[in-house]
Amino acid sequence: MDSNRNQIFLSVCKRATSFMDLKNFSNQEYELKEDIPRFVPSESFASSFGLQWNTFRKVQLDSYTNTNMSEDRVRTAMPMPLESIKGLRILEAGSGAGRFTEILLKYGAIVYSFDLSDAVMANYANNMPHKNLTIFQADIENIPFKDNFFDISLCLGVMQHTRNFTSSLNEISRVTKANGLISFDHYQTHVGHYTSLYLVYWFIIKQLPKNFQLKVTNFLTSIFFPIHWIFRKYSLVQYLLRRISPISFYYGMFDLNKDQHYELSKLDTHDKNTDHYKRMVTAKKLNKMVRRFKFKKFTIFQGGTGLQCIVTK
Repeated sequence: MDSNRNQIFLSVCKRATSFMDLKNFSNQEYELKEDIPRFVPSESFASSFGLQWNTFRKVQLDSYTNTNMSEDRVRTAMPMPLESIKGLRILEAGSGAGRFTEILLKYGAIVYSFDLSDAVMANYANNMPHKNLTIFQADIENIPFKDNFFDISLCLGVMQHTRNFTSSLNEISRVTKANGLISFDHYQTHVGHYTSLYLVYWFIIKQLPKNFQLKVTNFLTSIFFPIHWIFRKYSLVQYLLRRISPISFYYGMFDLNKDQHYELSKLDTHDKNTDHYKRMVTAKKLNKMVRRFKFKKFTIFQGGTGLQCIVTK
């Protein structure tokens, strides 16, 4: 990130640290950088996500799009009304730019939000200062909080990108209270992944330097988006385009104008083509993976990024 953008973030984040709950961190050492506690180095296998979320910082915020697309996603992930989370201590594992942070704060939750990447800076700029928000940079396999600390742990759009599913879920479970709620989603295996060029594009683009990845995905979006848009109302053409097109296109799913659709396509085209780890599972496989933990109960259904799992610890 260039120095000018750093200055913008610093001006937005000024005084925000005074609101954060730093006293409840575990005894792990951390560096306070740009007013954000950093338990891990900025560079990691998730660095491309950091660049992504700082580039497209506002694209998925409901307050920016004037839609409920992020709130609807959170409602799907919660088995209770959002009005009931007021005052609850919620862990958000993998914050991105804070689209879900915004929703949790809107309904009065006390939110502890982290990401492995520099996406924390985008979240900070979007949602700070706020008296109920603590943002930090950390590894999902080493969350810097004591056991049984959170009422709810929310992990959306993340588990398929982790190094190790079992270690990640085990750590989320450790910091969640007994009888607490854990909700996460996961990519689902789909025949379309293997009958299109999707994985070919991903394998090639993810090898590139992260700054060049962004240039490539933006260029591809500029080429393919107009074609998708011209034929946006023709489902058969869209089906055929998805076999060869490298971009994400969501016409009909969200109530966005053309410019907003274009920005969302740039964001998600980068997202799906640059992730270092990409794991996909069937519902049967995910059921088996979760059952090993011997939670009190859990349910799996289609939702989120593919499969949504809601657990009672």
